[in-house]
Amino acid sequence: MLKYTNTLPKQVVQFNPFSHFCFVEFISLIFRLGVILAIFSFIWGILKFGLVLLRGGVPMSYPLSVALKTVQYLLIADVAILFCTDDPKGNFSSAITVGFIVLMYFIGKVQNMQFKSMMSIQIQGRVPTEGPKPKMALEFGIVALAMAVFGFLLWKPEFAENSVSHWFYSNIIDIEKTPIFGFIFKIVGFFFTITMLLRMLNALSMIFSGQALGRRNNNDCNNRNDGNNQSNHFDDYEEVD
Repeated sequence: MLKYTNTLPKQVVQFNPFSHFCFVEFISLIFRLGVILAIFSFIWGILKFGLVLLRGGVPMSYPLSVALKTVQYLLIADVAILFCTDDPKGNFSSAITVGFIVLMYFIGKVQNMQFKSMMSIQIQGRVPTEGPKPKMALEFGIVALAMAVFGFLLWKPEFAENSVSHWFYSNIIDIEKTPIFGFIFKIVGFFFTITMLLRMLNALSMIFSGQALGRRNNNDCNNRNDGNNQSNHFDDYEEVD
């Protein structure tokens, strides 16, 4: 039975952004959250597969897919709050860090979708005319909604207590404690940690490297000057990139 310890409100009042929080704990936090997210994705995948079987293998429409993704992201935000409040060493700074990691996780999923769409265009040689096309503005809107819910639950964690989120979180903890599956998902958590660190380093390098932005602009200008000898498809591909 899951023991829920609602300790976050006291720690919000006693906010100290640098108390008991160092780089080692930061890495540990990314790792533990990576395990939680990996197991959640595993459970969600099983439920989604069951829904596909109930539908007789009929492909999901784009509105239904967007609705399920919205529910998925909102549940991730809710489970992340339970993860924060269940951590006896957690404080407000660690909760903010969890929110930042979850945001990067969401953005990474949207970027992967955008990359797959771009690769599909490159392989087919044209923009697909059949099937639902992902709308990036809508995808980022779902991310913004999930992060808004995370922020609200951060200040009002009592609203995170519901049967659905507790069912997910309790099963995640049970699977994590299983010897075989727990070990497998800890390996996934390790690679999740590496991925998050690389994304953070890449983001920091892009922020602090002003010359890189200038070089990119110059390269874009050169590419546009040489674009007269290139096909229209290549120009469209460069704009998507």
